Amino acid sequence: MMEFVDFAKRTRSRDLGLIFPGWVQGENVAFYSPHDDDVVLGAGYLLQAVLENGGNPSVLIFCRGDAGYSTPEEKETIVAARKKETLEAYGGLGVAERNIVFFDFPDFGLMPAVGRDSLDPRKLFDTLLSYLRIREISRIVFSSRHLEHWDHTAVFYEGVYTSPQAGDPILADLGPPFPIKTYLAYAVWTDFEAANPGWAVRADKGVLGMAMHEAAVRKALKTFASQGRIMEKTIAARRDQRRTGKTYLELFQTIHLRTPIDYRPYFEILKSCRRKT
Repeated sequence: MMEFVDFAKRTRSRDLGLIFPGWVQGENVAFYSPHDDDVVLGAGYLLQAVLENGGNPSVLIFCRGDAGYSTPEEKETIVAARKKETLEAYGGLGVAERNIVFFDFPDFGLMPAVGRDSLDPRKLFDTLLSYLRIREISRIVFSSRHLEHWDHTAVFYEGVYTSPQAGDPILADLGPPFPIKTYLAYAVWTDFEAANPGWAVRADKGVLGMAMHEAAVRKALKTFASQGRIMEKTIAARRDQRRTGKTYLELFQTIHLRTPIDYRPYFEILKSCRRKT
């Protein structure tokens, strides 16, 4: 079985509630993937953990992979090939095909779609918000914005600015409000940005997968045959980078949104402030 880690509290447990506080079976978790393979690379263990703990994962893929060809001959077929590979990869991990969503934005072209533009025929903001509400998504896992990729940063912004609107009483025609409980960021290529000054590490949560979970991730990655040359070094590096004893570590950073201001420290300082005339 998997174990879950809270590095801030120096606690580990087999209870998924350590990653998703208040977790109950039947919850719907949305994994935001800038490109088709990113969730496998950055959150493949957690995806499996959601399934093992009675949850329903959805994978929302924002970009269509049209820049991911390694030879000129692949240019016209790469999008169709990657879509087929995607369905096979996530299906192999246990995600139902109806829960794999393609938004089909061009690679390196997602950032202009962030926000709500009434003139944009794609209307990503409204489409995403409606999906979160109608599917009653309670947790969202999305890519880090830190020095990875323009599309990853755009997905991060969709996670922290668009997604919270799912619980607000606005845009009533897009479905009844349904609040998101928690938000997590995963990393694909680089470390997270510093979250706590003085901390030696940047992630605060972790998932410890067994060999079988890592094997499932590697199998899914190999399904992306069109990306073989691009991911060759990444797959090879996993053998040593993540292994700790008999387990493999996957890292996350909790994203705290709409945290209210604590005015008490300011009140205390006010008491010692000298009034100048």
